[in-house]
Amino acid sequence: MVSHRIRIAYDDAIKTIIFFGANVSHSEHDEFFLQRQQQIINAAKVCFSRSGFHGASMADISRESALGAGQIYRYFSSKELIVTETIKSIAHNWRLFLVQHLPAQQSTQDIINADSPFWQHWPSQDRKLLLEMYSEASRNESVRTVLAQQEQLLLAELEVRFAAQTPETNATQRANRIQFLLLLVDGVACRAFGDNDLDHHEMQRVNGILSQHLFG
Repeated sequence: MVSHRIRIAYDDAIKTIIFFGANVSHSEHDEFFLQRQQQIINAAKVCFSRSGFHGASMADISRESALGAGQIYRYFSSKELIVTETIKSIAHNWRLFLVQHLPAQQSTQDIINADSPFWQHWPSQDRKLLLEMYSEASRNESVRTVLAQQEQLLLAELEVRFAAQTPETNATQRANRIQFLLLLVDGVACRAFGDNDLDHHEMQRVNGILSQHLFG
């Protein structure tokens, strides 16, 4: 691991010399910068899914990314900034997931079943990160702002999808359906992911009522 980290540090140094000592375009430099940032965020996600935003340390992220602390600070000035950018990435991916998969549902069956094909597209690591994100939002205003921005985009995009699927419904009906489905999704994300004691017969009964109401 140490030798691998030294190798990465050496490569970074060489690339920095090339960037500032040769005729390299800003776009190439920016691409390399963004790649390094993404490498750090990906490592941070692994660490945060294991230990939480506040439990994981910079040393953990350094080990996971195979980058030295000095290298990480070239791209992020603090751990708080890494947390913020990681949350932005989670929220962005969550929105894309819902826009892609929620309109395809024809009942609530897969939504309320955490082991369903619907949720298989949202892996275990991301489930833990989602819970961390919602927990952080309860005490951090800047995180709530990030989530609110993504929520506005999500609602607009889902409205377009649902309007195309059910043109016979009006805007109010579609908005109510979308909000109710999102409540179900958030409820499963916050409760069912970690609850192995759910009464599945009762869940089936509730599903029949909900599906009839929303899709019947």
